[in-house]
Amino acid sequence: MRYYPVNLDLRERRCVVVGGGQVAERKTLSLLEAGAYVTVVSPSLTPKLTELAASGKLLQIPALFQEAHLACALLVIAATNDLAVNRAVAQLCRKQGILVNVAAPPEESSFIVPSVVERGDLVIAVSTSGAIPALSKSIRQELEKQYGPEYEMLLTRLAAARKRLLEEVGSEADRRRAIAAIIGSDVLELLRKGKLREADELIGDLVKQHIRR
Repeated sequence: MRYYPVNLDLRERRCVVVGGGQVAERKTLSLLEAGAYVTVVSPSLTPKLTELAASGKLLQIPALFQEAHLACALLVIAATNDLAVNRAVAQLCRKQGILVNVAAPPEESSFIVPSVVERGDLVIAVSTSGAIPALSKSIRQELEKQYGPEYEMLLTRLAAARKRLLEEVGSEADRRRAIAAIIGSDVLELLRKGKLREADELIGDLVKQHIRR
C-alpha cells in the first residue's frame, strides 16, 4: 500500500491553491465544501472563483506564487498550467512539511485525492494510487448506483438512535446489538421506497426493545 488512507478535518484550517484555472476551481470548491479557509494564489481567476472571492468565501492573492504564500498552510494544491511552478511549489511544501497535491506532474504529490461518493456524512473513497484514474471513476460510478440517497437518510437516523442508546442503555454490548438490529432490519428498504414514517416507527420499536432490557 503506497498511500495511507485518511480523512482530514479541514474545518477552519488554512489551505492554499496555487493557480486560478478550471482545475484550481474544482479543487477549491472541494476544499470549501470541507470547511477550509482557502487562499487562491493567481493573478487571474475563473468567473466562479472571481465570484467566490468577491463574496468573501475565499481569499485571492493576485500575484505569482512566492514561498511566503505557504505560511501557516496545512495543505497546498499546485494547479497551475506551468509544470515548473507546480514542481517548485511541491519542493517547498516538502521542505516545510506541508501536505501537497500537484495536478501535474502528479508524482510530485505527497497525497492524492480519491474518487468519492458522498451520501451526507457517508463518504466512500476509491483510489488506484494514481495509477489509473479512469478505473477509479468507473468504480465510483458503480458505487453511486449501489449506494443511493437512502443511505444518507439511514445514517442520519442511525446517528440519532445511537445518541439515544448512549443516553439510555448502559451496556455497550446492548447498544451494539441495537444498532446491528436496525441495520439488519427492513429500514433501508423502507427508506429506499420513501416510506419514512414506517422506517422511523421500526427504528423506534427496535430502540425501545433494547432500552427495556
